[in-house]
Amino acid sequence: MMEAVCSLVVLWALLMVSQLSPGPDVFFVFRTALAQGFRAGSAVGAGIAAGFLIQAALVAWVGGWLMAQPWSQWVLYAAAAWLLYLAWKIFPRKWAAVGQDKLETSVREPLPVLFGQGFLCNILNPKCTLFICGLAIGPIEQFGRRFAWYAPAVVLVLTGAGLFGWVLWSALLQWSPVRSFYLRHTALFDAAFSVLLAFFALWLAVTV
Repeated sequence: MMEAVCSLVVLWALLMVSQLSPGPDVFFVFRTALAQGFRAGSAVGAGIAAGFLIQAALVAWVGGWLMAQPWSQWVLYAAAAWLLYLAWKIFPRKWAAVGQDKLETSVREPLPVLFGQGFLCNILNPKCTLFICGLAIGPIEQFGRRFAWYAPAVVLVLTGAGLFGWVLWSALLQWSPVRSFYLRHTALFDAAFSVLLAFFALWLAVTV
């Protein structure tokens, strides 16, 4: 049982780290938090987490069925291939700082509108589903048959990590030293996540 609990901690950590990677969800939360403040960034993050909850539940629900199919290994290969492609795509080609002058200002929108925009940004992104498959199908297959609580726990852990991360980043981005540091070292963050993502993709491929 301890191994299953540890795997949930790893999933939490991986998702938290993934929130530093480029993508529509990340850019939407970061830009909104920088331009409109903590509450606006958190509203977008909550909407994204709501979409993530639905996608994670679907993955947990069909994960066991997928693994029972003769072609199930190709789903994992596809997930690993996508993660490798994402790692290659986000690896920085330029190492220049973003610069404070590049930040755009925007008209402040009502929080419910921002929540809805965040939800649509996530739920309409099929790449998110494939990313969740890459993270969750393996652990669910390994522990889900032994522990009935494991698959629901994966859904709650992934959703909770997403919501916690978006709120945390929205708060941190309001602190001037953190904002300046991130803008100066964006390429380093991207490079680190790219390497971690590639490692996880290779691990997934060799353990199929």
